[in-house]
Amino acid sequence: MQNFAVSFSASASVTAIGILLTPVVSRIYPPAAYGQFAVFSSVLNNLTLVTTLTLPGALLLPKSRRSFLELVNAIIALSLICTGLLFLFLLGGNNWVVRRLNIPDFGPWFRLLPLMMLLANMSGIMGFWYIRDKAFRKRAGIDISTTLAGRGVTIGAGLLLHGSGLGLLFGELANRGTYFASLLLNGVHRQVRLLWRVFSWRSSWAAVKAYKDFPLYVLPANYANVLSAQVPIFMLTSKFGATVVGLYAFSVSLLEIPLNLVGSAIAPVFMQKATETQHTAPERLKDITLSLYNKLLYLGLLPFGFLTVFGDVLFRVVFGAKWEMAGLFTAYLGYYYIFKLTSTVTAPIYTVIGRQRYALLSTALLLAARAGGLYIGLLSNDVNKALLLFGTGSLLVTFLTDLHILYLLRAPVLRIAVRSVLLVALTVAMMYGLRLLLHGWWPQVV
Repeated sequence: MQNFAVSFSASASVTAIGILLTPVVSRIYPPAAYGQFAVFSSVLNNLTLVTTLTLPGALLLPKSRRSFLELVNAIIALSLICTGLLFLFLLGGNNWVVRRLNIPDFGPWFRLLPLMMLLANMSGIMGFWYIRDKAFRKRAGIDISTTLAGRGVTIGAGLLLHGSGLGLLFGELANRGTYFASLLLNGVHRQVRLLWRVFSWRSSWAAVKAYKDFPLYVLPANYANVLSAQVPIFMLTSKFGATVVGLYAFSVSLLEIPLNLVGSAIAPVFMQKATETQHTAPERLKDITLSLYNKLLYLGLLPFGFLTVFGDVLFRVVFGAKWEMAGLFTAYLGYYYIFKLTSTVTAPIYTVIGRQRYALLSTALLLAARAGGLYIGLLSNDVNKALLLFGTGSLLVTFLTDLHILYLLRAPVLRIAVRSVLLVALTVAMMYGLRLLLHGWWPQVV
């Protein structure tokens, strides 16, 4: 309970910073700048995932300290090799990549990609290290300081560069650099020598083979999940341009704020607790998972329901008229995010109980549903239809995946499904009733 309280306090502080500063950022950067940065971020996220083979996700599983350190060495070696190869490729191919991705603002600064990828990979390792050691209090302070640093640079660079997408790039670099340095200097640096003592290429290879299910099943599953989130960015860019992509990216960034408040606070604590429970008292795993699933469902109904029904009004009033369409996009995605919130609890269970194959199947289905919905909308040359179908498909697949995981834990899934649907329907009706009432009082606003 103490670990959760610490994590939640940090997430609440980070969320407050995001809520307070996002209206400032939205008035500095135009949608097109957000669109170009969204493309860059998508490339970075793809490379970060692939170059570690998703092995950081296994760092909570080794029972001995030596096995843990050997796995860390393997991930570091993979990251350094891939960073070097990417750096060499961009020495000659940078301009070609920038033209292909249609992000002209970035130019030679795209060569920062290998550095940012390495920072992300190393930070990912140390993040799991903190979770394994239950150092949640230290992690909390780091999250707050890095968010402030990143947002400060984003605002300052945006003002100096007159809203160029480069400001968002420099803000992200500051965020990742500060996060890496803070994680390293708050305790991990004292244990680096232990890594060298146990390092050998043979032990590193043995660690990779011991957790081969991660590159074989978790990597394809996670990559399909990342790709399914990025499908709108690449498909909408080709059809509607950077401005529409920027509106979509901005709407998602706002939806992620309440998700991060709860999800980022709970996910690391729950993952550590679920892994420990599976080792010591596996019969209790169903109860702790179902209890948290229900709490997150109740917690997500009102904020995401509000964003769904009042998104266009909220964005127009708070962020300016140029972002009103982003509010409409938020409405199409809002109720999917309720079940994305609950999946922060259910998703790790596939790994905890050793059913990674199902994770691959569910993410492949999610990718197909999302791409199919977008394709139908693009054929009609209708961005609203595309994102509405994208959101609907995402909601259905994520909800069914949640139910499947609970089924594997022998939970009463039919009762859970009926209650969840009724709660969502009731919240939708209440929110739309409230909107009709407010429209009668302030038609010029609502």
